[in-house]
Amino acid sequence: MRSGVHRLKWILVLEALLAGVYVSLTRGLFLIFLVSIGYAVEGISFVVLIASLSSLAIAGFLYKHPGFLTHRVKLKLLAFHAFERITWFFMPLVQQSLMISFFYSLYMAFSSVLGVFLSFTIYGSLSEKDIRDVTAKRAAAMGISNIAGYALGVFLLAFIPYQNKFIAIFSLGSVIGLFSTALIAFLDVSNLENAKFPEKVEQPEKVFSTSFFFVTLLLSGNLFGIVWTPYVMNELKGTDFIAASLSLSGTLASIVASLVWREKSFKTLRIGLAFNALGPLLAWLVPYPEAHIGISVFTSFTFTAANFMGTFLFARYNEWFGAVKSSILMVIIGNLAQLVSAPLGLLVGSNYTLAFPCVFATKVAATALAVGFIPEVAVVREDVARTYSRIMYRNSLIGYRIVVEVSRETVLATFRLLALSMVLAALYLIYRVLWWLIS
Repeated sequence: MRSGVHRLKWILVLEALLAGVYVSLTRGLFLIFLVSIGYAVEGISFVVLIASLSSLAIAGFLYKHPGFLTHRVKLKLLAFHAFERITWFFMPLVQQSLMISFFYSLYMAFSSVLGVFLSFTIYGSLSEKDIRDVTAKRAAAMGISNIAGYALGVFLLAFIPYQNKFIAIFSLGSVIGLFSTALIAFLDVSNLENAKFPEKVEQPEKVFSTSFFFVTLLLSGNLFGIVWTPYVMNELKGTDFIAASLSLSGTLASIVASLVWREKSFKTLRIGLAFNALGPLLAWLVPYPEAHIGISVFTSFTFTAANFMGTFLFARYNEWFGAVKSSILMVIIGNLAQLVSAPLGLLVGSNYTLAFPCVFATKVAATALAVGFIPEVAVVREDVARTYSRIMYRNSLIGYRIVVEVSRETVLATFRLLALSMVLAALYLIYRVLWWLIS
């Protein structure tokens, strides 16, 4: 039994090792690609918004019809793993906004289904301790290969002629990504065939509060990513070399962070969560592009702790929430965060005086949710946090019909508010969607 688990874990780690190079050469340089062909924050946000809508719709369908995941698991895992990588062959061949949005939406759709299958493999086959272990090792392995990928990407950006550089880089990334697909063929996922899943959530308030926190955290990270690269390149006049170096240095920090944070308690992980909120303020206030490489190290190191907090909480809930539901909800959380970050990016545009405080406010909100409503993390007593979480969840049930009636007015009003108000409106939308999913 343990030998099978050991083999599964190492295949997953090796897959991440190869996938890291693929990710860094494709999605990791995608924002730089968009900026290089003339996209500003608004254009980037539009592409992300369209892609997020498609991937969220697919993830929502899987959540309501999870039976798709439990039949012919390996064949579907292999197929979506390959489809995701093949998409990048076509991405640099178009520059029109709608065509880029189409191919990126296709990529995000494949990526969503693939993410569910990979999470299902991990959550459905491993214990909480093993989930912690393989999550940290996959993060470290992907980080190591990300460094190689970003270093290669920086080299290629510097020396390949402009008109050919992204065709060469994305194609190379796709080929390397397909090698990681070959490793998936060696996985034994027969235990996942016809897996059972609970029809009803036992402790919905805990899943709700954790999901609300996790979406808010990822929202802050996505919005930060949308505004940071254009800020460094367009506002501070940094080169694409420096922009790529932000990712490279951040990845290096995440490798160390994965090893540092993997066995820490939830109470310790909240320290990294709190410090991560300082990242957007530092990025906004420091006017030297080269100094942002150090800021990237700091934000990546602390964000790893915050991200592990959400992942490890779901590993703990997995026993009674179920591997199928946990896997799909994790992907929905990521897609929902990206979906909400896109219109916020459109609203703030290139107004960085508005954008960075908006990111900061979102990170503070994520910290407040964690320390106030999640029993395993809270600074108050666990029974008090559990009560707060239950009240928040039950109040959503009471106010749901009212929310539906006033949602249109709320959305219209949101467009007239300043940064903090926009963040609160976004969190409110997340709150309602998560309630619908978990109830």
